[in-house]
Amino acid sequence: MNAFILAAGFGKRMGELTKNTCKPMLSIDGIRLIDYSLYLVNSWGLQKIWINTHYHSEKIANHLKQFKNLNLFISEEREKILGTAGGIRTALPDSDLNTKLVLINPDTILLPSQDFRLKTDLPLGSKIHLYLSPFPDGTNYTKIKLDSHNKVIMGDGNLFYIGLAIIDSSILSPLNKNEYYDLSDIFKTLSETGEISGEIFLGKVIDVGTKELWEKLQNQNLFEFDREKILNFLKSL
Repeated sequence: MNAFILAAGFGKRMGELTKNTCKPMLSIDGIRLIDYSLYLVNSWGLQKIWINTHYHSEKIANHLKQFKNLNLFISEEREKILGTAGGIRTALPDSDLNTKLVLINPDTILLPSQDFRLKTDLPLGSKIHLYLSPFPDGTNYTKIKLDSHNKVIMGDGNLFYIGLAIIDSSILSPLNKNEYYDLSDIFKTLSETGEISGEIFLGKVIDVGTKELWEKLQNQNLFEFDREKILNFLKSL
């Protein structure tokens, strides 16, 4: 499978922190968000890695030049931001539209437990598989629940989507390149036809979506004993 890191957002909720840079380039415990996503997708054995950029795209592009051992493809959305689905469709060559693609969003820090295993294929009858976590108090994520067959039902329940998913990229074939499309619309449509499955993510899910949340996490030794392992791995790339 291949990977797609969604890194084109403006990071407006981060306030002054993203005035002169983009959110994926922010660091916590000495590790940039974009680098941690690269660490995760490599630890899962994924092959090609696409990253879409827009806001301060040149900073991500310059930073990623150091990772010479990665099979990286950067899609710079220069004229306008294309949305989650539009960004993926524009970046992917037509020859890669029949592959399984792991989506990951650097906005959320995922700390998998030792028991976590990323699926190597989509469940039967599913075109999208979402990783979910219990709904945190005081948040406004889209509520999700799973039925008895682990099919996703949107708009109700006590779970939320954590920004990690596996998709059959052929679902993007009808979309036009360089046009705006939102994945949430596709999620809703496929949920109604029973073609989205889900499971609970085994591990910690840490929202870093606002300046206030970000500041609370500073100097918290977030990555604990894995910090040096992550840094050494990134140096090897």
